[in-house]
Amino acid sequence: MVLEKKVILQSLFPLLMCTAAMEGDIEGLEGHLNQGADAQMTSNYGRTPLHVAAGEGDLDTVRFLLKKGADISYRDDFREPALNDAIRSKNLEVVEHLVSEGAYLEILPGALGGEMCCLAYLNDTKQMEIWMAAGKHLNYADYDKRTPLHVAVCTNQAEMVIFCLNNGSDPELRDFHNNRPLEDACRLGFKYMEELLLADQARRQTVAEEEERLRELQAEIEKDAQELLQ
Repeated sequence: MVLEKKVILQSLFPLLMCTAAMEGDIEGLEGHLNQGADAQMTSNYGRTPLHVAAGEGDLDTVRFLLKKGADISYRDDFREPALNDAIRSKNLEVVEHLVSEGAYLEILPGALGGEMCCLAYLNDTKQMEIWMAAGKHLNYADYDKRTPLHVAVCTNQAEMVIFCLNNGSDPELRDFHNNRPLEDACRLGFKYMEELLLADQARRQTVAEEEERLRELQAEIEKDAQELLQ
């Protein structure tokens, strides 16, 4: 009878663990673990309790499972780690914590570029921040070599253009048709987009000139120091 109970529990543990993870029931998870469950048990489609907790955006449960030995790099049947679920949950804290614990996002550049461009079209700055927290930048391009900044300019979305420029988008990148975002703005007659890009261009030029002056000053200081030592 005892053996039968253990066998039944072992068969139920994956479902029980994932259900507890979905509900954020840390006490329940602890109880299952004490009865012989494993933090790495998988249920449907190879999903672990960590996948489930990350998908729920539950930082406390994610932390608990990692402390109990959950494999942060384990991939489910769709070849996705828990980090992907955290990204979809749009929970910045969970994404940042997983990355700090060694999680790494693997995705084809073209696929990521397409995703980023869709987000630019939707003006979804929050999800953009999530991708950046996962270690990705805003200069990935889609299969037409268009970056999120290209898309934001062409859809006349000032908020997204400002967001991209403030977060490292390179306005000098050219698409498949050899156009920069500034040329798209001029072609489409979007004056405010043009003004934003020209202002950013002027700012970058000023920064570059200041950096050059600092390099020249540093070179002069080093030269003077060498002359004093002679």
